[in-house]
Amino acid sequence: MNRQDSSNNIERIVSLVLQVGVAISSVIILAGILLFFAHDNPNQSSYHQVTGVAYSFPHSLTALKTSIQTGEGVGFIELGVLLLILTPILRVAISILLFKHQKDTPMTFVTLFVLLVLASSFILGIAVK
Repeated sequence: MNRQDSSNNIERIVSLVLQVGVAISSVIILAGILLFFAHDNPNQSSYHQVTGVAYSFPHSLTALKTSIQTGEGVGFIELGVLLLILTPILRVAISILLFKHQKDTPMTFVTLFVLLVLASSFILGIAVK
């Protein structure tokens, strides 16, 4: 396999990861929205009632797990958004493995650096909170 074929394979795999991640998160968000209107708040039909400050989303992984286990729509919506956020990070992690497998050391280190920057931004975001 030449370098061009190898590069095309990486692009296809990375593209597939992004497409599947977006599709799965979209389905979960849609299910959450349907649950939210059907189960959680059947009487709230206006935009301002639904998006008001009075309604709270889970703010921790434990609260998210509880929300999903009890079938609350907001838990599924938040899970879908979380998966949507994690999709590009998964893409970077898979890219590292693919570049390492191809023995492309410079790209492996560049992609590893990108993953470290992403991880540090999450850690800093948690610390600042």
